[in-house]
Amino acid sequence: MEGGTGPIECMLAKSHDPDKQSPDGWLMSEKLDGVRCYWNGTKMFTRGGKKFYPPKWFVKGLPKDFALDGELWTKRDDFQKTVSIVRRHDRNEEWHQITYMVYDAPLLQIKFKKRLQAIREVLDATPVSFVKLLEHSKCRNQKQLDEYTDRVIEEKGE
Repeated sequence: MEGGTGPIECMLAKSHDPDKQSPDGWLMSEKLDGVRCYWNGTKMFTRGGKKFYPPKWFVKGLPKDFALDGELWTKRDDFQKTVSIVRRHDRNEEWHQITYMVYDAPLLQIKFKKRLQAIREVLDATPVSFVKLLEHSKCRNQKQLDEYTDRVIEEKGE
């Protein structure tokens, strides 16, 4: 298990130019419109290094000493509600509406697919309903990527 002592520089999404690169074989997932959150194994931080103040019950459900990168999220098209909940310092009960959607374990020095497997194993050992691994699927071709993107946007995703 690998934890940290503070926030780290997290990986950011990059634009895809279909004229320059084929997405064949890439892993794809929805970009969630929530609040980016880094869990260092004991505390939560924004991408910019500011602390979050989740309730104790929420913290107890997170894996100890295992750093995770993800998104604090409620649902699609609900960004302002998410921000209003997680940016408060009063450890409010509205956190029951929040799901921590995990998409990386950035301190593990292994390939991304192996990091996803490690996250899955850790989360299976700490089963709570509000911490989930963001699902990824293998992209077969540009057409599939375009259809996936269109569906997410149609369903008010980002």
